[in-house]
Parts: sequence; C-alpha cells; structure tokens
Amino acid sequence: MLKKALLLCNDKAGQGDVQKNIGIAAGILTEKVDDLTIRKGKKKGDLEEMCRKLDSEIELLIIMGGDGTVHECVNGLNELTAPPLIAIIPTGTCNDFARALNLPLTVAEAAIVAINGQKQKIDTGRVNDRTFTNFAGTGLIVDTSENINEETKALTGPLSYLISAVKTASDSRSFHYEIVIDGETMNGEAVLITVVNGRFIGTYELPFHNLSVQDGHLNVFLVKEGGLAVFKEWIQRKAFDALPDETTVIAKTAKTITLKTTETEKVDTDGDVYLQTPIEISIGRPFTFMTDATSL
Repeated sequence: MLKKALLLCNDKAGQGDVQKNIGIAAGILTEKVDDLTIRKGKKKGDLEEMCRKLDSEIELLIIMGGDGTVHECVNGLNELTAPPLIAIIPTGTCNDFARALNLPLTVAEAAIVAINGQKQKIDTGRVNDRTFTNFAGTGLIVDTSENINEETKALTGPLSYLISAVKTASDSRSFHYEIVIDGETMNGEAVLITVVNGRFIGTYELPFHNLSVQDGHLNVFLVKEGGLAVFKEWIQRKAFDALPDETTVIAKTAKTITLKTTETEKVDTDGDVYLQTPIEISIGRPFTFMTDATSL
C-alpha cells in the first residue's frame, strides 16, 4: 500500500467528462493508496507550480491529461531534488508520450497500471531551460500545431492533427538553418527539424528501429527543402525499413544539439508553442514512471 499519492489534472484538459474520469480513476487508485489527494489546475502554469512545491511525502504523482499536461508537470518536477514516482492516466487528444510508455488509453486500465505497473527510468530532453518528454521541433510541426481548429480538435481528436498536417504540408515554407549535432555542423534549407525522445507524433509511430525512451539519446529528424514528399511517404510506412537518402531527410541520434535559424522560428515542445530559436537541446534527467512493459 502507498501512504500518500496526488492526482493532478487540468479542469478543462482533454476530451470527455473530467469529473467522470476522476471518479473512475479514484475508485481504482484508493484500493492501494491510503491517502489520495486530487487537485485541479484552473489555468496554464497551475500544475507546474503545484509540482514545484510538491509535498516530499507524496510517493506517487498521477498525472491525468495529455502530452501538454505531462509537459507542464514534468517541468515543475524537474526542480525537485527527489521527484516522486510518476504515473500517467492519458485523457488528451494524442497521448503520444503515454503511447511511448506502452500505457493503455482508457482511464480504468491506465489507473490499474498506475498502481500495479512496472517502474522504469525514462529519459527526458532539455531545450534551453525547459524539459520535454516527447519532442521539440520547428518548421512544419509548429505550423501544424498552430493551424489546428479547436472545434475540429474537440470533435475529431487525433484526426484534427492529420487534417491540419495535410493543409499545412500543401503550403509548407522553408527556413535557413545551422545545426550542430554532437559536434557535427550542417546548414541549409529545411521545412521541418524535430528532436524526438518518444516514438509517436500525432499518434503516428515513427518508422525508425532504434527509437527508445531509455537509451540516453535523442533522435534528430531534419527534412530538407524538397524532401517533404519523401518524409510523408516514409512516416506512413508500416515496416521499419531503410531510412530515406540524406539528400532529402536526415535522421541521427544525439546527446546535444544546437539549432540556429536566419530568421527567428517558433519552437513546439510537446504540442505547446512558446519557445523560439536559437535553441540548445540536450538529453535531460531521467524520471521514474509506471509503465505497462518491462522494457521500452
């Protein structure tokens, strides 16, 4: 039995009935938690502040929400010397990081994993002074996020990202970059640069053999000007076969990345757009998460 656990969620995060989801989760969690506290964030930044001031007696932090909610909480936890064990109950639109942890996507099943799953050390990334769990990127990935119609997102969920991506890709723009990947410098024109910790973006699993949230590395995907059609064809493959030719798409593993752009570009981190280039990216500190697999 756990003595103390805290469940955090945003009052309006994700789809469905927040109160109903809390009720389902609490009914399962209290079977193995003596003291379960539930707190809601009313506005952006509330959950990060709660995590930053977390009671040291909390043994398990349960985050109910999507990738943005996880992002907010982990940034607060990153300031703690000894963060607690973390569990995720995915109730967001895409839940890409939860997918990378092999978590079930229903509230009841995820709540069971939160108290009965496998403890795993999981990598994070750092971009400037912020932490990301799934990805940080610029170019097309930012334009896609910003072009999402909120009404469509509420009605169609993950499909909204696909709709936005198709619209954005048809009018994609390039930007000039200089990137240093573990000491190797490259420059040119690109439509998309993203640094990935997880394996999924917009619910799509990236077709690359060695993607892992436990390998101590990040994965860089750079789509050059004119390489968008190749990249789209590549990520839609079901087989994890050969990478595209580096004349159009570059894929590398790295521990440190420095990215500069001629014009200032917005940066998307885990679906939230609030940073801009230039950026310094590195592998971050690991956190212990409850997962549904013995290895990831």
